[in-house]
Amino acid sequence: MSALRVVPVTIGEARRFVEAHHSHHHAPVGGLFACGVAFDWRLCCVALMGRPVARTLDAQGATAEVTRLASDGTRHAASMCLAAATRGALALGWRRVVSYTLLGESGASYLAAGWHITGLSRGGDGWLSRDRAPSTQPGVKVRWETGPDAEAPDGAAALACAFGVGLAVPPRVETLPLLRGAP
Repeated sequence: MSALRVVPVTIGEARRFVEAHHSHHHAPVGGLFACGVAFDWRLCCVALMGRPVARTLDAQGATAEVTRLASDGTRHAASMCLAAATRGALALGWRRVVSYTLLGESGASYLAAGWHITGLSRGGDGWLSRDRAPSTQPGVKVRWETGPDAEAPDGAAALACAFGVGLAVPPRVETLPLLRGAP
């Protein structure tokens, strides 16, 4: 009988998987660590952990961010991978773990992994990356958190997210072929 299982992956392997399977983002440049989930020896999901893109979230220096979670659609793989990445981050001493989904995505994997919604962020309207470049993914983003220092759940944001499920999520813009043809 086949079962999902957590497997180790390098950051490079995870980046290649993200490039092949993430619906609307390219792979981040680097990360703190990565983990994966496999089914029948086939990698079906990865999570990349990094430092928070929004530096104000890391005022105490104990916050990690799931910078990418990408799945090939295998049932339950995303929530299992997210839970494993969370356990890894907390075991390494990070006290707050954050991530974002676009308004319109259900966030079911985050709920299944025990995360909660802590707010909404308006991307694209002045949301700048560390190199001061504008965000490539405009729209409202839902912030999810877990860990001992996570912010309290925001009921109003959760309600807005529930009403937003099913909104169109724009596809990834194919202007950055970062890892096409990479070994």
